[in-house]
Amino acid sequence: SSNRSLTLELYTMGAEVEVMLGNVEVANRYSSEVLNQIDLSTLEALPLKMARASTIAHTEVKFDKAVGYYMQVLRELGCRVTWTRRLVPVQSIVKLMKTIKKVKARPLCFYEKMVPIDDKWQKAVAYVYAKLLWVSFAAGDILLFLLCACNLVDLTLEYGVNEFSAKAFASLSSGIIIGMQDVETATKFNMIAMSMLKKFRGINNNSETTFICYGPCSQWVKTFEDLIPTLGDAVSDGMRAGDTEFAAWNLFASQLSFPYNIGKPIASMLNECPSIMMHCEDTSQSLQAMALQVTWQLLKNLTSNEAKLEGNVFSAELDNETNPAHLSFVHFAKGELLLFNADYEVAAKRALEVGEAYEKLLPNGLWKFIELFHRAVPLYAAARLTKKRKYKGEAKRLLKQVTTWANDGNPNVQYYCMFLTAEQLALDKAYDAAEQKYEEAVAAVTAAGHLHHIALINERYADYLSERSMAEKSKGRLHEAIRYYKEWGAWGKVEKLESRL
Repeated sequence: SSNRSLTLELYTMGAEVEVMLGNVEVANRYSSEVLNQIDLSTLEALPLKMARASTIAHTEVKFDKAVGYYMQVLRELGCRVTWTRRLVPVQSIVKLMKTIKKVKARPLCFYEKMVPIDDKWQKAVAYVYAKLLWVSFAAGDILLFLLCACNLVDLTLEYGVNEFSAKAFASLSSGIIIGMQDVETATKFNMIAMSMLKKFRGINNNSETTFICYGPCSQWVKTFEDLIPTLGDAVSDGMRAGDTEFAAWNLFASQLSFPYNIGKPIASMLNECPSIMMHCEDTSQSLQAMALQVTWQLLKNLTSNEAKLEGNVFSAELDNETNPAHLSFVHFAKGELLLFNADYEVAAKRALEVGEAYEKLLPNGLWKFIELFHRAVPLYAAARLTKKRKYKGEAKRLLKQVTTWANDGNPNVQYYCMFLTAEQLALDKAYDAAEQKYEEAVAAVTAAGHLHHIALINERYADYLSERSMAEKSKGRLHEAIRYYKEWGAWGKVEKLESRL
């Protein structure tokens, strides 16, 4: 074409639009038409290669394949992420330590005074690294994710701020929590990311960076209630910027993940599901759509007495997906249904079997705290019921973890800690102290207004009082549990508890 740059831009736009519309074959034809030209430079070919990689990751949901594709593109740009994937564990740990040291050595004012990068080649490198960063996480390769985050931060320190710099610091913040449990250092990295986000507001990836900053990172230091509005606002930011992927994740987090954490009525969350599904389908976001189907079926089954993850929206028995992120949603939903709709000992046996499987599938996920808490609850119930050491030991280990989080100032686990401490005291037969701690937990969760946990803690307190032959007090707590399960919408649980009156 006589107008080469315009032609390339139009083909790229066409491919991207077709991907968004779900027309993968058409998008691939556009890409192939250009990429088959022998006189293309590396930078000219880059946008269409990135469109092809995006199709592999987000439409075909083949994250491992996408990782390989992005790494090949980086090699074409002269960047070798690693000589071999077997060296990634060593490289990522060494790189993480060095990068943290470099970032800490500079005062916060240094990052506030940074200027944007003007090197086109380094911009391109940052672009590919940013995409590889996410797909490596989605593929479950956390060490490669850490290595990419460190490399992106180093690019910023060496060449200046690029459109992915805030994302790089936010991702490394999450990585520090995953790898080191160092909330203080992670919070500093998160602050740098948020300051960049505010200063360079015109930069792309606002929606993605907001998701990382106000989702996995900030949930350690701010309440879920405080985070929901910002995540909700990032949906429209993402759509305006063309970041449909993280617009969908922000929508999922603000309408389902965090509302579930704080016990919003099930009916209100179910009402959001059709519109979220429409959004995911319209923007061809397959992974988010699958996560929604799993969550939607979980919510539907919580309104009944179905303890298996089966129904007309999603069937765990028929599911054959292998992606770690998807499996994490399935894993979580199965545990929730056993906790609320099955016997506690059944849920406790599963808790022993699966251990930290959720965290391994999706490190530092949005259900990290509640998933662990909901494993601990049936373990303590089974420990008191059966007196078996296997339940006692695991329950105490989880209490220790929650206590560490609470002592570090995590606002979202304070009443978790109070309640589990009460359960441990009851197990230790320190009855006066246990009753006082139960009362504190009830007061704290009621003040928080988390319907599912007000119900759950009252239910467990009623069981404790019944074991102590305090029939009237136990009956009162059971009535409270039923009342709040009704408000939450767990009708199967309500039916089960009402049969005990």
